[in-house]
Amino acid sequence: MIEQLNFKVDIDQLLEETRTILSRYPVNDQNQICFQNTKPDLNDVYEGTGDTRLRHSPSYEKDEKDFIYFNTNFRDTLFYNISQKFPGRMRLAVLKSKRCYWMHADPGVIRHHFAILTNDNCFMLYKDGSHIHIPADGHCYKVPVDCQHTALNAGINDRIHLTVSSPCI
Repeated sequence: MIEQLNFKVDIDQLLEETRTILSRYPVNDQNQICFQNTKPDLNDVYEGTGDTRLRHSPSYEKDEKDFIYFNTNFRDTLFYNISQKFPGRMRLAVLKSKRCYWMHADPGVIRHHFAILTNDNCFMLYKDGSHIHIPADGHCYKVPVDCQHTALNAGINDRIHLTVSSPCI
């Protein structure tokens, strides 16, 4: 189901850079910021946030494959290094305490996760009843998203993941 890849980053550095970025760019109402844009030099941290299928999302009706221009404000970060290994729409996603996403499937998408801040009560929950917890250990995890799933934070602290969505080729 979930696959731990042979790619690991320094989790302390990732957490420190995440905190710096979130102090400069607070998450929007999608609770995300995005590192790529659909146009060169746009450098809009909110364009690629949310779900491309939902009208209220800034990314509504945009295609995953069009998020190819890395925000130049983040070129000297670990996020840029990760983007070179895992191309695609990269987002910091904050899941607030006592919240979950809507049940959905993402067909045609490969999703990689780096848990940055989590707790034992955070899960990816699948409609079939199975669930997984992604530890904040610096590893990249390939997570199945082509079936119905949600993310759940039943803890008292926020959960922060770096997700990279790439179209299946």
